[in-house]
Amino acid sequence: MLLTHLKTELRNMMTKYIFGIFIAATLFSCTQKNNTPDKGPVETMDTLSESIRTDTLNVVKPISEKQLISPGKGIGQLRIDATMADAYKILGKPDSGDNAMGSSLAVWYADHKANGYATSVFGSHKYGAKNEQGIYIKKIMVNSPWFKTAEGLGTGSSIERIKKQYDVKKGDSFKVRNKTIDVYSDLVNGITFEVDSETSKCSSIIVGRPNEADGTYLNMH
Repeated sequence: MLLTHLKTELRNMMTKYIFGIFIAATLFSCTQKNNTPDKGPVETMDTLSESIRTDTLNVVKPISEKQLISPGKGIGQLRIDATMADAYKILGKPDSGDNAMGSSLAVWYADHKANGYATSVFGSHKYGAKNEQGIYIKKIMVNSPWFKTAEGLGTGSSIERIKKQYDVKKGDSFKVRNKTIDVYSDLVNGITFEVDSETSKCSSIIVGRPNEADGTYLNMH
């Protein structure tokens, strides 16, 4: 009987001891939580994803040579001061164009559809060249968003963003398909942005020879 009684007492003491430790640990945990500075909402996977998206909005993806717009130099495989014959070798027979007074304008449409994206090339005689009778590329225009500058600018870019990258000056305006287009040029670098006046977004980009301005703006549409 005595042995049984001692075993019972021992079990009761152990139970009280363990319960006491549990209560102490709980109180300590609560105290630490109350003393910890509030760090704001806990980041969930959704907020982390949003943070990643926000951080990468202005990251410029690498631009391939075939889609690169190089101010003063060329667009894609077309180069300023190459010959129009070179353009024909690269793009094939143009879908439309015009020739007059030693100048030439050639236009290629995506899928040969007039309502598709266009690549326009303007060329003229280059006096002082080895072959003065040749037609040399003077300006190249594209309106496809596939083409980008090294900074990631292309059609669809806002004029505000363009101004952050280039020292453009507003020039003439003209009408295309009942839309008013404003012309912004950086002559030093040899690049022009045609901007829809209603949306303030770029609709076409033209690359030409640096520091060379026409007497009047050349509409290549």
